[in-house]
Amino acid sequence: MKFLVSSSVLLKNLLTINGVIATSPIVPILENFLFRIGDSDVTVSVDELKPFKPDCLSLSAVLILNVLKNDATQKDPVDEIILQIYENNKKMYEIHHYNFERVVARLFSCAGYNVTPTKRTRDGGYDMIAVRGGVIPTSHLIECKSTQKEKKVGIDVIERFIYKVNELKASTGIVVTNYKYSLDVLRKFSTQAYKYYLKLIDGDQVLSMIKDYVNRSLGTVLA
Repeated sequence: MKFLVSSSVLLKNLLTINGVIATSPIVPILENFLFRIGDSDVTVSVDELKPFKPDCLSLSAVLILNVLKNDATQKDPVDEIILQIYENNKKMYEIHHYNFERVVARLFSCAGYNVTPTKRTRDGGYDMIAVRGGVIPTSHLIECKSTQKEKKVGIDVIERFIYKVNELKASTGIVVTNYKYSLDVLRKFSTQAYKYYLKLIDGDQVLSMIKDYVNRSLGTVLA
């Protein structure tokens, strides 16, 4: 049996039972969750002092997550789109542009960026800003280009975007498409000169990011 669980729903409920008991400053409570999976629910138990064993009876808190399997109201709409693409890669080439932007924003958020989308209309030449923290925070403009007609992204699109990256003095520019880039784009911009300035992500790379996201963030809760 396999459960695909929205990371946001799971984290919310784990934090709920994490607050039921006082945590030890020595043993992190988040290391000691036990998942018991039934036909239509998931029981999450937590012990403050030691990791669980199959016969462990010393439970400090229990929460029944009966919403994780069948309750549609708890499903994250972006995760649903991502799972549909994960299960059927062809849906990548049928996705609406707005949903594609939401998927890209989720993937970059999962990768550790603080993502701020622009307005849906008059976005100013880019779709979102992704900021990564650190000693010196970096900002990255992201432009999403999706097509349902297998039309490759042309060089004019990239050149306009680079102008915007320069204008706003962003650290880098990232273009993401659900399909491919034209040959002239690859010849000019997939070179060493643009390696640290412009990143081109095509549909195959997005599918790889989706696979990593599903395996890492949506998670597989086993039985």
